Amino acid sequence: MKEKIDIKNKYLTLFLLCCGTLLHAHAYAADAAPKPTYKRAPVGTFQSVMDDTLLGNNYEKPIWNLHDALNLPDWLALGVDHRTRYEGMDGSFRSTNRGDQQINFQTSAWLQATINNFRFATEFMDSRAMDSDVNNQLSTDTADFVQAYVSWADKDAFNTKLGMEFKVGRQTLDLGSRRFIARPYYRNTVNSFTGLKFRILDNSNWQFQTFTMFPVSRVPAVLTAQNNDKHRFDEEDFNTWFSGGIFEFNRLPMGITGEAYLYYFDEAAETTDNVRTRNRQYYTPGVRFYIKPKKGQFDFQAEGMGQFGTARYNAALSTNQNHEAWSSHVELGYTFEVPWSPRVFAEYDYASGNKNPSKNNSEDTRFDWLFGSPVPDFGHTGLYGAFTRSNINSPGYKINFTPRSDTVINFQHRFVWLASSSDCWGGAACIPPTTMLKPSKNSGSYVGDQIGINLRHDFNSSLTFDSGWYHLFKGEFAKNGVSTAGKVSPEDIDFFYIQSQFRF
Repeated sequence: MKEKIDIKNKYLTLFLLCCGTLLHAHAYAADAAPKPTYKRAPVGTFQSVMDDTLLGNNYEKPIWNLHDALNLPDWLALGVDHRTRYEGMDGSFRSTNRGDQQINFQTSAWLQATINNFRFATEFMDSRAMDSDVNNQLSTDTADFVQAYVSWADKDAFNTKLGMEFKVGRQTLDLGSRRFIARPYYRNTVNSFTGLKFRILDNSNWQFQTFTMFPVSRVPAVLTAQNNDKHRFDEEDFNTWFSGGIFEFNRLPMGITGEAYLYYFDEAAETTDNVRTRNRQYYTPGVRFYIKPKKGQFDFQAEGMGQFGTARYNAALSTNQNHEAWSSHVELGYTFEVPWSPRVFAEYDYASGNKNPSKNNSEDTRFDWLFGSPVPDFGHTGLYGAFTRSNINSPGYKINFTPRSDTVINFQHRFVWLASSSDCWGGAACIPPTTMLKPSKNSGSYVGDQIGINLRHDFNSSLTFDSGWYHLFKGEFAKNGVSTAGKVSPEDIDFFYIQSQFRF
């Protein structure tokens, strides 16, 4: 019995040890020498060295940086970022075996030249998983350009007192709440698009962004090997069209900020590199209102999202299904004006599932989060990634602490039901590898409840440590759902990760 308990808690023990080590190291460094001041470092090289032409620089250069070391001119920016992460998981909930541990490496290099109002920028990235029990294609994208674009920006474009920016080429996107369009900061690979983006703003009053893009299809190393090539670069999917616009307005009553957006996605029904598309053509409108957290004040966020069009998720169908789906996110929080500045907030997420996912059903109601990031709402991905914005009905609460300006601790607890008990638990496609389980006669709708805690510590602006632990208490569906990989263990799941990120 003792051996079982020890195995079950090994990842929690590792997480606590890592937290203690990081905090102790910080305390020792603080006593040893004065700590330089800096703004909190972002999670990607591309942010830490690329300033916002229209709104100004958000971040200082890393304290250790190539630009100063090489004595480069001010018009030239150069940065390199390397991240190493170990992940381990006890238990399983997927319909395909993806292994229970792996080491992820992500290395990127950023180069930008600024000439008057023009910028010429490129980012080169190598992402791969090592020592994985099962090769995970989604975590591997060897040596490729994730960004290569030209932009023009002016704070007073054409003497209108409006800021404008045109950007053309391959680029990453972060828009709105990032629930639909995001550059993932935890996943080992990133989303890239090739096309045109236009942005216009009136200082702090309002901002509008619109884009028309071709998504870039990642070519994992396993496909490169299958085609006997030394290397295959990622390619634009010219049969798929992604466009839209988002308007942000900041001068609403009581300090509320609002957003309204509409995205259009058109995917051709073709099969490339043994990957079948889902022939999706739909519009995704939405609105969001929020107040940013401040000490001694309440804050909130409310977002409603719809989805309308056609799709063909089921390969057995000869015609497209009508697609009508919806999702929402609501949260209410308060930040206490006491030491550690704890912020406590309750949240609720809903995303529709398919009411009747049979072969002959002419309607699809399973929500699709497009190119969004599930991490802020549902927890970390990688080997874990238990929950996404699809077929989910989940209340929960979170508590964030800031013991020091360079240390953040987050705790979360979610209770998860399926929005539709007749649909799968997993990704919007409901096919491997994203599908966890499919329903059975006695699976019900309760998936379970998840607790998670993670700690981030910025040793300085060049070196960041991050560690986390999640535990999933399995409910009826997680225990009794159907898996194509055989019987799933009823045991709960533990997931642990630790990572370091170095910028220079």
